[in-house]
This record gives sequence, structure tokens and C-alpha cells, in this order.
Amino acid sequence: MPAFAYQALSADGSVKNGSIEAADRGDAIRMLARRGLQARSIQSQAAEREKETEADAETTLHLKKTDVIRFTEDMGDLLASGLQVEQALQAMENRSASKVGRLAGKARELVRDGVPLSAALRQVSGSFDELYCNMVAAGENSGALDEIMDRQARHLRLMESVQAKVTGALIYPAFLITSGSALALVMVLYLLPKLATLLTGSGREPPLMIQASLTLSAFLHDWWWALLVFVALLVVTLFGAHKTPAFQSAWHRLMIVTPGIRDINRARFELQFFETLGSLLRGGVPLLPALELVRRAVTNLHLKNSLTQAEAMVQEGASLSSTMKKTGVLGTQAIDVIRIGEDTGQLATVLGKAAARMDTQLSRVIERVTALIQPVLLLVMAAFVGGMVWSMVNIVFSTLQQLHR
Repeated sequence: MPAFAYQALSADGSVKNGSIEAADRGDAIRMLARRGLQARSIQSQAAEREKETEADAETTLHLKKTDVIRFTEDMGDLLASGLQVEQALQAMENRSASKVGRLAGKARELVRDGVPLSAALRQVSGSFDELYCNMVAAGENSGALDEIMDRQARHLRLMESVQAKVTGALIYPAFLITSGSALALVMVLYLLPKLATLLTGSGREPPLMIQASLTLSAFLHDWWWALLVFVALLVVTLFGAHKTPAFQSAWHRLMIVTPGIRDINRARFELQFFETLGSLLRGGVPLLPALELVRRAVTNLHLKNSLTQAEAMVQEGASLSSTMKKTGVLGTQAIDVIRIGEDTGQLATVLGKAAARMDTQLSRVIERVTALIQPVLLLVMAAFVGGMVWSMVNIVFSTLQQLHR
């Protein structure tokens, strides 16, 4: 009998690798299922090298977030209408000539060979993260894949909306900084040199601010090339350092201690934590594996370390609310919500309802922080630009008065 190399998921969530002798691929999947293992990938050892090459080529299919959301929504609708997984993938393949259609076609080939949809998506594209694939696997195990896909689509839409809100809140401050800096450069590089001749001929000592501005203008005119070299070296250095653990740790620490930005990141994390954990628990994933998946989805290293500590405490028998309080990763109100869910035995439901409220809360936090940032930036830019304009106008009038005498 031919031998098959397999990678499978055990009941406790660990990954098992090995080989099994079976008549064909389908027989190997059934034998693994009888052992309590869920097959993630099965390959003939005789053609293993060829299959690995094909799998590497398939993982090059990159999808945008909008494509992932579209695939998830269409898959959920087709499954809810009564189609089987392979039939739904075939329908998506036939009606779409985009990347979503190509994705569905490649995934259907694997599903037809007996590979679960969650494992097929892992092999076809790297755009489906571990959290997404584990949610799909939970839906396959519970027989509620259509509900899981629908819930995943709502979750992805919510996270996209959160990202858009945070980005939108930073647009206006960035515009103020850019426009103010551009105006300052125009004054220093163009207006002040034009005024320099008049100031020199008047014999009047210019104010300190104008002297400093004239010095800066002369420096930029003479050493602009050195400044460009310095900026290029700085960009290269930061680009090489931003991937180092020390730089990432310092940056992530800054993001959770800086006033204003801290509030937005905290509210965003709490929303992501509640929405993701609630979706996993409703999908049938146990608490410990769900916490691990939530931790993997978090990008901030300090928050990730806190969740690692929380996992260890929960594994030792502590309640989730008490671990969140000890680690300080969540606010008081969020911890109270978790405690209510644990006391009522409806943690997944409570988290889902709380996530819906937190979306509105995040919008308020963004609006409040934006409302505070914008006036501060306006005052700073007005003081800087207004001071330069006042100084130049004062010098012009003083010079004209001196010429009339």
C-alpha cells in the first residue's frame, strides 16, 4: 500500500506530523479521523517533492482584504443556500474571473481530493491567517460552517471599519503638519532671501528669529545635498532597524503610553479582543486555544506578552477576568463584562454583545482624541507661522519708516 505523509490537528489543538499507509488519499483521511485527528494536509511520499513545489507556487496567490471579505461573504451565502463546500467553490469559480475565482478553483481541487477547506485555504494563499483558518476548521467540526463564514465576514468588516476610522482620524492632523511645514519652507527659502537685501540696506539689526531664519535659509541653499544624504541614510537606518526586536518593542511601548494614541490603541485592542474571542467561543473553540489564537492576531508586543501571561494563568485554573485584571491588559469596564459572562455561563454571547457596543465607544474615543489633537496642532502651527509673519511684517514697516526719515 502507498504511504502518505500527513499533518493533522489533534483534539487538544496540537499539530501532529507523520506517515500512514492507505489505499488512497480518502482512505488515509478516514483512518486519521478514526484516530481522532483532523487532516490538514496529506501528500503521497512518492510525489512529496513535486507536491511541495506546487504548494509553494499556490501560496503566491495574494489577496487584498476586500477579496478575502468578498470570498468569505460569498462562501457563507452559498453554504447557507444548501450547497456543499465543493459545490460552493465551483459556483464561485464559474462566476468570477478575478483572484477570488482562481482561489476558489485551486481550493476546490484540494477539497475534491479530501482536504478540509481550512487546510486548503492555508495551502492556496497566505492571505488567510491562522485565526481565519482555525475559525473555518471550527465550523467544519461543528457542522455550522455557513454560520462561521457569515460571522467571519462581519468580523472582517468590523476590523476594516476600525482601521478606516483610525486612519481617517490621522488624515487631518497629517495635513496640518504637512501644509504648515511646506509654508515654513516657502518662507525660509523664498521670502526671507528676498527680504535680506532690504534688511541689509536699512542698517537696522534684525530680530533674533529673523537672524536664525536667515541662517537656516543660507544653510539649506548651500548644504541641501548634505541634508538629502542625511535623510536617505536615516530612512535606510530606520528601515533596517524597524524589524529588530528592540526597535519594535520600543515602538509598541510608545504606542500604548503616548496620550491620545494610547486611548485609541487601547479601545481598538479591547474591541478586537472581545470580537475575536467571542467569535471563537461561539464557533466551538475551547477557551485556551481561543486565547492562543487571539494572542497570535495581536501585533503589539507588549500586549502580546500580557496575553501570554494570561494564557499561563488560565491554564493553571484561574478565571479569565482575574487574569485580565492581574496583567492589566484590559480596562476595568472590560473586565467587568468578562466577569458577568463567566458568572452567567454565557461568556461568548456577552462578549459578542459587548463588542457591538465597543464599536460605538471606539468611534467616540477617536472623535474625542481628534477633537483635542486638531486645536493643539492649529495653535502650534499658528504660533510658528504667525510669529514668522509678524516678525517679517514688523521688519518691513520699521525699514520703511527709517527710509522715510
